[in-house]
Amino acid sequence: MRRAYIKRYGICSALGTDLPSRALCDENLKPNAELICTFEQSVLYYKAKGYVDELIKNIGSIPKNTTLFIGSSSLGTHLNEQNYAEDGIKYLGYDIEAHEICKKLGINPRYYLFNTACTSSANALIYAARMIKDGILDNALVIGVEVQNMLSLYGFMSLGLISKEGIKPFDKNRSGIVLGEACAFALLSSEEDSWEFLEGEILNDISNITTPSKEGETLQILIEKTISRAKIKTSQIDLIKLHATASNSNDISENSALCKIFGDFLPLCVALKGYIGHTLGACGVSELALLLCALDSGFVPKSLGFETKDEDFCVTPTTQKNAWSGRYVLFNYLAFGGNSAVFLIENGAK
Repeated sequence: MRRAYIKRYGICSALGTDLPSRALCDENLKPNAELICTFEQSVLYYKAKGYVDELIKNIGSIPKNTTLFIGSSSLGTHLNEQNYAEDGIKYLGYDIEAHEICKKLGINPRYYLFNTACTSSANALIYAARMIKDGILDNALVIGVEVQNMLSLYGFMSLGLISKEGIKPFDKNRSGIVLGEACAFALLSSEEDSWEFLEGEILNDISNITTPSKEGETLQILIEKTISRAKIKTSQIDLIKLHATASNSNDISENSALCKIFGDFLPLCVALKGYIGHTLGACGVSELALLLCALDSGFVPKSLGFETKDEDFCVTPTTQKNAWSGRYVLFNYLAFGGNSAVFLIENGAK
């Protein structure tokens, strides 16, 4: 079986259109959430400072035989909302932007779309890597995209999951999620590079249609299976990228799984949604790009928004910038509807 490597990555988010390593390094950085108004209430929302066109410029030249993978929980929804407001019901199709992206990049108009809520682009990454390993593809461009739309906002508001105070991941005083926009990419290839995509696993948690089990069984199975298939030991994991939505059930479930697996030897853990918001279907790629930006600059960022430890949790996200010289990084993702995904990458240069 061949191997899959991460050749390039980039992100357009609330931090800007370039790779934001300097912003992540700023110890005094404050959340950059803007206010959007709905139901006559002020709701925090992380607006992106750029979008697909800016991202495509950052992607640069890629092989024409590259296959496009897109993960999003709302791709095209904002366009449908605009058209409905103007002309009434008009079906645009979920893939309307995918064809345009292929055209702008000059690659084959063959693409795969993933819509599994918050795990959408994480699943796209896992499937793209598998197809490269199986010899089906040589190159894959994985894009995660999330654009502000009322359907997502109103849906989470109806469930009482939107915070009015700001995102506080794994914090004792967490009060819910803060949504955000992002458009991010990761270029995968069979050609060797410093970051290797080792393994990834996907599984559905059927305990509840909206929330994961508080015991964390599904995530535990995924993490253990991913580590086992990578043929490494649990003790070799150097860093965990938490899903850390700051919603009560998600943080409890993730904490439970990690406590059972790692016990008193929990690796360094980092939460990233305080920087760009919860980008839903885009978070698989956007948080990969965000974290790699920091790691390639030699540090693990602090977890913005975390202040007070929950005494019931064994997990404590980073409270300051940490020097990085590790090798294995685990990424966790939990989705509305029960889909969960985990993947593991390795810095082979270490």
